Amino acid sequence: MDLRQMEYFVTVVQHRNFSKAAAALHISQPSLSKAIRNMEAELGTRLLERTTRDFRLTDAGTLLFNRALPVLRQMDVIMKEMGESISGSRTEILVGVIESAHKWFTEVMAAHKEVYPHNTFTVVDTLYDKTVMEALLQYDVHAVVTNQEIKNDQIEAIPLYEESFLAVYLQGHEIGRLETVRLEDICRFPLVLGMPSFKTRQQIMDAFKDAGQTPKVEYQIERFEMVKKVVENGLGVALLPEKYVSGNLPEELAGRKVDDPRLTRTVYFCFVKARYFPAPVKSFFERIVDKFE
Repeated sequence: MDLRQMEYFVTVVQHRNFSKAAAALHISQPSLSKAIRNMEAELGTRLLERTTRDFRLTDAGTLLFNRALPVLRQMDVIMKEMGESISGSRTEILVGVIESAHKWFTEVMAAHKEVYPHNTFTVVDTLYDKTVMEALLQYDVHAVVTNQEIKNDQIEAIPLYEESFLAVYLQGHEIGRLETVRLEDICRFPLVLGMPSFKTRQQIMDAFKDAGQTPKVEYQIERFEMVKKVVENGLGVALLPEKYVSGNLPEELAGRKVDDPRLTRTVYFCFVKARYFPAPVKSFFERIVDKFE
């Protein structure tokens, strides 16, 4: 039994259908069926109990699937690492970055390109715990910049900085005339927040709850750029991370720190500890960490 046969078998089990598995593998269904029969003959046991409509795994099939899956994943990791090692200075650097970090992150990219002009970058959003974890462990990205504290033995999570959430409002708004902005002041106005599944939203709502306050959340927006547009039209007040607010507000808007220590968060830089990283990627990592030391 070789790796290709293992891949065929795992793909059939994952798709629960020979036709779909064959399409995913870019081979004909008869060829796939023959390959599975050859595996069974070689191993001397049935792996699948077939019916007219479906199949189920035998005990041997279950054992093979559970053992083959991590082997195939590890081979995929090896191939990715080998490709990056061979590409050297032409490495593609893939990073997941929260929206509030875009400004400083692009500055680090620019500095890196001066030393490694042939490196390319792919930058994706990181919004959910599951997305961040899977992207790292499946080697979809080299690293992530996130406000989620990732707790996993395989992942290194380096705290970069702490930042406050600022109240963002239309120039001339009553909040701008207050001597101090508190959580109870925010509760007097319609509030613009991110989506309920976002870690940022959860952190903000927890701060209100701890303070015994209930904000009037009237707008749930996925992107900070849209949040600003809502506030610009006088529809409410927003709470945005200070790294994002700095240099990103149009002249129609203003931002002030809220006098409450609970409205803060930590931003982390995360990567897989045991993964091989080419020299250009390591250098980029060091630039990010050094920027906030």
